[in-house]
Amino acid sequence: MNRLLAIAWKELVQLRRDRLTVGMMIGLPVIQLLLFGYAINTDVRHMRTVVFDQDRSSASRDFARRMEATGFYDVVGEVRSYDEIGRALRSREASVALVVPPRYSSDLMRGRPAPLQIVVDGSDPQTVASATNTAASLAASESTGRAPIHVEPAIWYNPDQRTATYIVPGLVGVILTMTMVMLTAMALARERERGTLEQLIVSPIRRIELVVGKIVPYVAIGYFQMTLILAVGHVVFDVPVVGSLGLLYLLAAVFIAANLALGLFFSTLARTQQQAMQMSFFFLLPNILLSGFMFPWEGMPEPAQWLSQALPLTHFLRIVRGLTLKGSGWDDVESNVAWLAGILFLLVTFASLRIRKKLA
Repeated sequence: MNRLLAIAWKELVQLRRDRLTVGMMIGLPVIQLLLFGYAINTDVRHMRTVVFDQDRSSASRDFARRMEATGFYDVVGEVRSYDEIGRALRSREASVALVVPPRYSSDLMRGRPAPLQIVVDGSDPQTVASATNTAASLAASESTGRAPIHVEPAIWYNPDQRTATYIVPGLVGVILTMTMVMLTAMALARERERGTLEQLIVSPIRRIELVVGKIVPYVAIGYFQMTLILAVGHVVFDVPVVGSLGLLYLLAAVFIAANLALGLFFSTLARTQQQAMQMSFFFLLPNILLSGFMFPWEGMPEPAQWLSQALPLTHFLRIVRGLTLKGSGWDDVESNVAWLAGILFLLVTFASLRIRKKLA
């Protein structure tokens, strides 16, 4: 019994010396609690909404105002055609559009059924449910004691609401994040454990060259994984690829490089491959919860949305879902590309500064 207690005490002492592991043991439950309890909300509110008002009457403007008063819709502007609705949904300027027909007010005055249309971005099924159900409830309440108001939903880009159509493009980003970060996170730690780091230290190579040189070989691996996921998703789950594959592959290079640079930055912090792997898994959790992969981004509180903007996966999900499901072009995704490029630049800079051409 004494020997058993001695071994247990020795293990606790060794664990206490591993500050990174202790920090993970304390930090991971706290972060999980905060993310699940504070940031995750499946009840989507404040959906960005545009209005295509063909009636231009006080009655149509009143319905739009009542929609906004529910707290579920934020009216961000007006459009003049269905083409403009499509551009707004593809660029994520809006996820919902209210379409008012030309004779809406006259139908109400004459006691006839007055139809309205709600166009919803179907690439996010949880947004569809909140948008259509809330609009239908509002129309029912407005119909009390007057002509009935009917809301006709139109779901674009995923009309059948198939889960695979929504999930598979997102899996491209999630799997690339998991594998790319982990591969490079263990790169320098592996060099250190094998004793080959000294060869890099005494070589004439510069720090930025070392960072880029560690990243480049894994880009091909990332492209292979991406191709595999898209091919299997198309053949097995019938997931469409509506937009340009060439543009998708071009923009994916920025995302892959950003994750590789992040993994390399982790490897400069870790002393062992085990620590590097722990940090990789620790980073994966907020990506899945905050990026919009599993839970609607619009449902999160503003501080969580600000935090999510620093995650490469947040922006790549918008790019890959836009290109595969909506047929988005460069103009629709350029703001997310700018975010990815900025994140890549910062990560490469931080990783380069962390690498020291001397033994620790």
